[in-house]
Amino acid sequence: MICVKTKGFMYAIISAVLFGSAGIFVKEGYSNNFSPVDLLMLQYIIAGIILFIICVFKYRDSLKLNKSIMKKLFIQGAIFNTLMTVFFYSSFKYLNAAEATLLLYTYPTMVAIYVAVFKKQPIGYKKALSILFTFIGSMLVLNIFKFKFTSDMLIGIVFGVLSAVFYSAMNIYAEGIVEDVNELVITFYTTMFSLIVLFIFNYKFVNRLPYVDMISVKNAFNLALLCEIVPLTLLYAAIKHIGPVTTSIISTLEIPSSALLGFLFLNEFLSIVQVLGIVVVVLSIIYLKKS
Repeated sequence: MICVKTKGFMYAIISAVLFGSAGIFVKEGYSNNFSPVDLLMLQYIIAGIILFIICVFKYRDSLKLNKSIMKKLFIQGAIFNTLMTVFFYSSFKYLNAAEATLLLYTYPTMVAIYVAVFKKQPIGYKKALSILFTFIGSMLVLNIFKFKFTSDMLIGIVFGVLSAVFYSAMNIYAEGIVEDVNELVITFYTTMFSLIVLFIFNYKFVNRLPYVDMISVKNAFNLALLCEIVPLTLLYAAIKHIGPVTTSIISTLEIPSSALLGFLFLNEFLSIVQVLGIVVVVLSIIYLKKS
């Protein structure tokens, strides 16, 4: 029988691999007339419908929550999840998928620092080493030293760093919710609260819906199912079993996953340096698991 911590590691790994495919769908899913935020809203509409059907048939009783939990879910969805995804998707307009992903995955360090400073929980040298080497491996995977900075890239970097800030807040805050609420129900409420906020600030999205092409619909569906419902639910389950720090470190696997998926499905080239980086990240995660 699989122990609870092993389940947590498995959930975090599967979640990271699925999140790693997001860049492919985001890049193909928006255009000049259909922005990244529009794509995100279409994704949330599709995800909300799917989640509502699942929750009504399987978790109907779990949908009834007290005011305190609903307030926490509102903060998680309307603030943290919304700002994280808006900044992350917007960064794809200025950066390539690899660069945007690298910036998002600076967040494990932010989580670790927060837990150490404000929760007085010692990180330990083994987790610190894992954070360091996963970050070094990620830089190798993305060929960070070949980046050429432009004004557009600077805007993208700001958006990418902000997405990491709110992603770290989202992981930390989730620890106070996952003990009391089913993971799929958390995903449903955070998705719906995010969608409501986005509608308030991007209400003209409704006027563009009749002109959405099937490519955007297909990519929004893939994002909803493969890059939100399944991985986000697994992420919350992982946080419940192994905590936000360990989960965030394992989530760094999204970067090599993104590179490998690009190699397999988009015929993107992988250099020896990038392969070395993938090996470093994977070995760091294995080291973390053994420690």
